[in-house]
Amino acid sequence: MYETIAEENRTVRKEYLLPERIIEYKNIENIQKLMQEKAKCVSFSNDIFTVFSGKSSYIILDFGKEISGCIRIITRECNKTAKFRLTYGESLSEAYSYIGLKNAMNDHSVRDSIITVSNMSDLSFSNTGFRFVRLELFENASVKIQNIFAVNMYDSFENEAFVETDDETVNKILRTAAYTLKLCCQNGYIWDGVKRDRLVWSGDLHQEIITSLYLFGDNVNIKNSLLFLKSDTPADRWMNNIPSYSAWWVINLCVYCSMTGNSVFFNENKDYAKSIIKHFNECINKNGIMNFGIDGSMKFFLDWPTLNTEDSVIGTACIICLMAEKYLEIEKNNACDDILRKLSRYTRSECKTKQARAFQILAGGSEHNAKAFFENGGVRGFSTFTVYYILTAYSMSGGRNPLKLIKDYFGAMLSLGATTFWEDFDISWLENSSGIDKIPSQGQNDIHGDFGNYCYKGYRHSLCHGWASGVFSFIIENIAGIRFKNSGKTVEINPDLCGLKYMNVTLPTKYGNLNVKISDGNVYAQAPSDLEIIK
Repeated sequence: MYETIAEENRTVRKEYLLPERIIEYKNIENIQKLMQEKAKCVSFSNDIFTVFSGKSSYIILDFGKEISGCIRIITRECNKTAKFRLTYGESLSEAYSYIGLKNAMNDHSVRDSIITVSNMSDLSFSNTGFRFVRLELFENASVKIQNIFAVNMYDSFENEAFVETDDETVNKILRTAAYTLKLCCQNGYIWDGVKRDRLVWSGDLHQEIITSLYLFGDNVNIKNSLLFLKSDTPADRWMNNIPSYSAWWVINLCVYCSMTGNSVFFNENKDYAKSIIKHFNECINKNGIMNFGIDGSMKFFLDWPTLNTEDSVIGTACIICLMAEKYLEIEKNNACDDILRKLSRYTRSECKTKQARAFQILAGGSEHNAKAFFENGGVRGFSTFTVYYILTAYSMSGGRNPLKLIKDYFGAMLSLGATTFWEDFDISWLENSSGIDKIPSQGQNDIHGDFGNYCYKGYRHSLCHGWASGVFSFIIENIAGIRFKNSGKTVEINPDLCGLKYMNVTLPTKYGNLNVKISDGNVYAQAPSDLEIIK
């Protein structure tokens, strides 16, 4: 069941979901009535209710997929009011948790609370990211409940991409990455997460912008997110309190305008971008030493797994170089030239991690021996934030097997029950771990509660994070080989299917849909007349 609502110059999609599975229950009558389709309105009929009887009667429901939204409970009868404990979980084990257990918390959204329902009521509770719900009656009462819906809410767009291959695992990865990004399109912005990180992070936004452009075409959420970050941050301060994230904002502006040809938006914001570039240049001395004038561990940030290592310094320098290069692709800037000259040594420095090596290549560093470096250990050392950059650098270095790495890494999350991709995932977590849709048996690891690090330990870990959607963009750019150039006026198609037999792609563009079919080494492309195709 769906509703589409116009709200604040945007369209909101509401999806009403019945439970797909009843995991467990106690002291509840007519349990199967919750699985039946009914009107979303309080009814006077007497044969459609599920009855909670007595304190500590409870039910645990599985709605089948990650949801960004809330629970809507339609109640027919109780003693005026009744209190329940409502616990949401992105994993089944999180739904069983209480605040404090394995870092479970109500951070950024309320996922564990006492709620009150009333007689003949239709009420919605909280707003978070979840798949599972535990509802426990908190007092000695009898409550007749007609419906428990999960309400899935996200911004909706006029067009959406379609991508299909002959490999169902690849198709599922594509659908999951797209759904991950879709859920993060909220309130006219692109959030990073739907349970936690329900805000706009400039560095995380890069992959989210690119995926959004491939999925939906140019859309207001991108511009809203960029403009919000600009309005929230004076140019002489660091965006999101992280120096590299100011560099990412300039990269995001340049990439967005290059892919869409929106020169008006670039010109409206380039003075702010130039102020950021000037500020960076002033913080780097002639020997390439960076002094950003802030305290704490976020001074140099590439990604969480490299935090407080020399690779985080190398990675930060390479992100700043990438910023300068992207800006110079659009127009001249002397400060960009200075930055590239002063920081060039970091693109050649010895590094230990795949993500730092990837950014060296993306910033113009040598690709020598990089292919073997990336292939060593397979997907060990991947993080969901940096896998797009690692795979891109691997392909630039002559890597011929990115699809296997994609299936090994993202396929592992799918094997654990993922319906969206996570804030982070280390392949070593896979060993002896239960899926997110199961309670671990004795001796097994809880994939959600027992892992994670830094700010995402245990159940605080987000299992729907927009920055993990970049695999969708990588497949478009490097497997289908579709790249928009000349401010979006030209599309180059140079596929390498990596063993796939066929690929069908439909992408929205500012001129209309681009349709590409790749099969048996042949490319069949149909595009609007204003979009030039180069094969």
